[in-house]
Amino acid sequence: MQESVLNFNQGHKNILKCMKNPVQSHLPKINLHTHQIVIGEQIQVLNVFAQDLPMNENKQYFSTGLHPWHIGKVNPETCFQAIELAAKQKNMLAIGECGLDRSIATEFSLQLSHFKKHIEIAEKYNKPLIIHCVRAFSDLIQLKKETKSSIPWLIHGYNGNMDTTKNLVRHGFYLSAGEKFLSSESKHTVLQTIPNDRIFLETDDREISIEDVYLLASQILKIEENTLIKMIFNNFKTIFGDDKLALNNYLT
Repeated sequence: MQESVLNFNQGHKNILKCMKNPVQSHLPKINLHTHQIVIGEQIQVLNVFAQDLPMNENKQYFSTGLHPWHIGKVNPETCFQAIELAAKQKNMLAIGECGLDRSIATEFSLQLSHFKKHIEIAEKYNKPLIIHCVRAFSDLIQLKKETKSSIPWLIHGYNGNMDTTKNLVRHGFYLSAGEKFLSSESKHTVLQTIPNDRIFLETDDREISIEDVYLLASQILKIEENTLIKMIFNNFKTIFGDDKLALNNYLT
């Protein structure tokens, strides 16, 4: 894991420098959700599947959860024990990816019960949720209402339409876009409707670089890339930078 150590140290030297001098300093790009580590001046949140825990590298920010695709293939009790143990690590920033997927054969009621367990852990440790959601946005909104959850809910790999986007924003969700969403011309106007303080970018499991993702998004939004970088950096700091959450605790 030497690469992740180098990436962490370089990226967070930049963060500390930016906090001291936010006008003149270079802000790192935020990659909210990735399945691979890349060396560079960026902050990456590595996705680690629950069955692959423990995450022994303590110099890499990560999130972990039981993916709905893996339900029935792994021992859920073991996974949730591992997730809760990982949640105590300062470099574990979020619970997930976890969520709901109506495109798979796994019984939806079982998906719901597993997702609710993730919400409980996230609330207990005050960690945001990184959510996988396919064809279940109305269910997701309803669940957020029912649980009265107080932590941020971030939908990764977002690919919704205009009406869905407006509804999710209205209910307080954060939306993270990747290559698939940005490459679809029909989604460009959708991206433009997401409020500046609710948007994130990611590479997910794609081969595209986060630099190319930011470049594409800035072109679609018709803003300077540096403006976009600052915008998403501030969003990241809002969610993870409070002294009650992981980022600030880890840096101090």
